[in-house]
Amino acid sequence: VKYYNDSIATSPTRAIAGLKAFDEKIILIAGGYDKNLSYEPLGTIVRDNVKKLILVGKTAEKIKKAVLDVTQDVEIIMCDDFTQAINTSKDMAVNGDIVMLSPASASFDLFKNFAERGDLFKKIVNDWR
Repeated sequence: VKYYNDSIATSPTRAIAGLKAFDEKIILIAGGYDKNLSYEPLGTIVRDNVKKLILVGKTAEKIKKAVLDVTQDVEIIMCDDFTQAINTSKDMAVNGDIVMLSPASASFDLFKNFAERGDLFKKIVNDWR
């Protein structure tokens, strides 16, 4: 399993750019602080590029709605906290999968900044090895 830290993707447009980098469907971890942005553009790209969507944070419900407005075919898992979201990705991933943290949201609900969020993601993933 390959893990990618795209914590800097603090808006839907940045997350969309990251998702377009892969040819295969991925496991996406998204959600965070709500900057009152529209998550509607995420629906189609998630439908086309994501096989499992793990959501956390204040924007989780908004992202979920944006996806469900477009498709019912993506498995969506709601998590209570960031660590649970990362551990859920490990439990779901199989050999050859790609897991990407690309929150489409700011980090301020749980972290000082996107770098701190990304550092925790890397620490948890590296601790598995």
